[in-house]
Amino acid sequence: NVVGSLMPHVVDPTLRPLHAKIYMAIREAWVLYAQAPSQVELRDACWPCSMASVANAVRELRKRGYITAPKFQIRALKPTDLNRTISVEPPNPWQDPKDHPPFFRLEERRSNK
Repeated sequence: NVVGSLMPHVVDPTLRPLHAKIYMAIREAWVLYAQAPSQVELRDACWPCSMASVANAVRELRKRGYITAPKFQIRALKPTDLNRTISVEPPNPWQDPKDHPPFFRLEERRSNK
């Protein structure tokens, strides 16, 4: 995957794994559907978690500058850089790319509904 190797990847060990999942779900929604996911879609994409966990993760990601989220707007979450991916630990260079498709959370949850 040539595109995947050119994308900037940030390893932030101070983030919780749920925060990284929520960021990636927001990014995937923008890349695949050109719109932000709702809070419920974020919860479903990162199941099992609560709405409070989603709200806390969004607040933390906004505070760290990974996403922009204007107050009082519906579906306004957006990554500050659509090409950036983040994780809590460094990626495994020996992992087969087929084991982790680039977009899986939102597609999987939408197909089950």
